Amino acid sequence: MILLSGATGFVGGKLLREMLKHGVQVRCLVRNLFKAEAIRQPGVELIKGDVTDKNSILNALNDGKITMAVHLVGILAETGQATFQFIHIQGTRNMVEACKEKGVKRFVHISALGTRENARSEYHKTKWEAEEIIRNSGLEYTIFRPSVLFGKEDKFVNLFAQIIKISPFIMIPGNGQNKMQPLYVKDLVRTMTMAVQDAQHINKVYEIGGAEKLTFDQIIDTICGVMGKKRLKIHVPMFLMRPGAAIAENILPKPPITRDQILMLEEDNITDNNALESVFGIKPVRFEEGIREYLRT
Repeated sequence: MILLSGATGFVGGKLLREMLKHGVQVRCLVRNLFKAEAIRQPGVELIKGDVTDKNSILNALNDGKITMAVHLVGILAETGQATFQFIHIQGTRNMVEACKEKGVKRFVHISALGTRENARSEYHKTKWEAEEIIRNSGLEYTIFRPSVLFGKEDKFVNLFAQIIKISPFIMIPGNGQNKMQPLYVKDLVRTMTMAVQDAQHINKVYEIGGAEKLTFDQIIDTICGVMGKKRLKIHVPMFLMRPGAAIAENILPKPPITRDQILMLEEDNITDNNALESVFGIKPVRFEEGIREYLRT
């Protein structure tokens, strides 16, 4: 049986369904049992816990049935006490230490493309530190670094789709030429399920991207095209974005963009070592094809 953190999230829900299709039994670590009731089904157990509370993780591992942990919990922006340090680093450390104490030997983790030592953004820095905790733990690990994810209920394509619906123009941070490699979430969870079931993926770090390396402008144009809309793109220089982001961070509980996210948008988020095809043999879903499944005109 697998212990899964983040089962109610965007990736977690889809990974749970994919693993169940392959006969994998899953125990989900959830903060709110009532809210998580919708994911309960044959092959799924729910147990109350939080990655920031090590004792709750130990409790979830107490009966000795868990042989592997799959850790998905992460945040894209800091809010209140939910900081990158607390969620990415301490949360991962808690999961790793609890697994070691209870004899769970295998650990599968979702990181992010762009994660590296001495990264500019705190997001990528803390993702790197979390990876280091895992790599130095002595556990058998598999780490996935996906590019930006898209799919039904995503918070990327759907955000821009909502803006396109109501506004005659859309503001683009910078010159719009930074590149991403949008990855269909179903492709990611297929690779993760394969890794869970196959020991050849032990002690590996995999970069995962989609079929195309697209500029930010091309991504917006594709979303507009699928929706049958034409919108004016207004490019806002990064030096003008930063003061607005700083103000938003101080007055809004969930700012639309943060200074840390601006740092990430100043660099490409692509890979030349895409394990999706070379390792897992999966032909990636193209961006336009994928978003047509859930975007409405």
